[in-house]
Amino acid sequence: MRAISQSRRRTAVGVVLVLLASGCGADPPARTGAAAPTTVSTDRVAPPSTPSAGRAGLGPAPVDCPRPGSAPRSSNRLSPTAGSYLGRAGGTATAVDVTPACQIVVGGRFTGLPGGPTTTIGRGGAGALLLLDGTGRRLLRTVRLAGAVEDLEVRRGGGEIAVATDRGAVLLDAAAGRARWQRGGPASRVAVGSAGTVAALSGSTVTVYDLGGATLARVALDGRTVSDVAVDDRSGLVFVSGFRQTGGARCVPVQIAYVHAYDRRGTLRWRAYDHPVDRLGDLCADSRADRVAMGRDGRLYVAGETAGGNTVFARSAADVGRPAPNVVTDDFSRASNTGNAHYTYLARLDPASGRQLAGQVVISRIDSKGDRGNTITPLAVTADESGRIYAGGVSAYQIAGRAQVTLGGRRLAPYAGGDAWVLVLSADLRRRLTWVVFTDGGAGVVRGVAVAGGVAAAAAQVDRAGFWRGPGPSLGAGGGYLAAWPGLG
Repeated sequence: MRAISQSRRRTAVGVVLVLLASGCGADPPARTGAAAPTTVSTDRVAPPSTPSAGRAGLGPAPVDCPRPGSAPRSSNRLSPTAGSYLGRAGGTATAVDVTPACQIVVGGRFTGLPGGPTTTIGRGGAGALLLLDGTGRRLLRTVRLAGAVEDLEVRRGGGEIAVATDRGAVLLDAAAGRARWQRGGPASRVAVGSAGTVAALSGSTVTVYDLGGATLARVALDGRTVSDVAVDDRSGLVFVSGFRQTGGARCVPVQIAYVHAYDRRGTLRWRAYDHPVDRLGDLCADSRADRVAMGRDGRLYVAGETAGGNTVFARSAADVGRPAPNVVTDDFSRASNTGNAHYTYLARLDPASGRQLAGQVVISRIDSKGDRGNTITPLAVTADESGRIYAGGVSAYQIAGRAQVTLGGRRLAPYAGGDAWVLVLSADLRRRLTWVVFTDGGAGVVRGVAVAGGVAAAAAQVDRAGFWRGPGPSLGAGGGYLAAWPGLG
């Protein structure tokens, strides 16, 4: 059995996914109501808050949103509006999103930023949010927080910013000028729905809050590793992703990916993957669901990883006896000649039912070794209003067309170990619209991707300097990195 290491490496390490056939139909609805190894407690259960009418709480109206762009002629060419380091070496950029006013918000740990307006919330510290214009070239304001920022999401329509820090979950107002509420305990991931429901992850426990900060439920996933959370207020569900490690049957031991959906009271409504071990057969490759996110098209997106081709991602998310509805377009979306590499897998689900609608393998290949498969890791996923999928992470040598990657009219330096990549797929998953790296002789990993209102952006951790530098002033010399480019119309 090919195994995924228990420790999660943030640099050019292995991960990921795999799959087989294309042309399969979408899944039937996911299993519901089955008992899960979770503990649910409900504290001060309150109805979800409803946004008030008018402009109250809606933040600034959208202004100066860039005009959406068109797809590049080549997937390896991109014309970013910005590409800059953020702060000094030793820091990092961990998350990014776009506000209703088409401003870019980047979270992370930053020191040595250029001067400009600064808001300090609480005691402040190295943790910060950077607010930039939609081109990514102008730093509008720095917001200092006491805790290191691990994750963030902007409430769509409302503009409030949910932030996960090592000191707790925080909901900032739409102007990012004050905290509406803060709840203690370190948080590693956070999500906010359109009506203001917030889910925060601490260890293996997910806490759900309403817009006012009242606790709706706590879900403790005992014996499981939890990697991410997402919220869909339209269906009233909170999504949790990760993996469980188990033994028995032919696979001893094995990691099995899962996505669970809970209502606001913490009741399990459906599950995807998470198949019983005695039904796996020879699907003994370790698998994980690393990221889960609501796309702006109203669908649920999953970015996962596996350690081989015999994986649950080759099968239906709802029924291990059925093939997954995977789309294969070429060898970089096919799990063949894989060796010991780890791969990325992307899936689209219906949030209300858990039904899998589509999926695709993302793999890198070594051309000098007969196009043998190589490692590529996902750490970010989202989708735009039309269902185009945006994903990012870190790749070993090399993505398709790596030698032709051209940013801003200049071809990048060859692979140097740990490419920070971004992939944009068409809504039907049959075309790669963009597949580029931002490492230009350096090494790092994309930690966040975002797209909305004609703005697309990626936030990256710099492990070794040598990233593409674009138009506009420099905002630092290392640590974090931001790239921005026009979203697609």
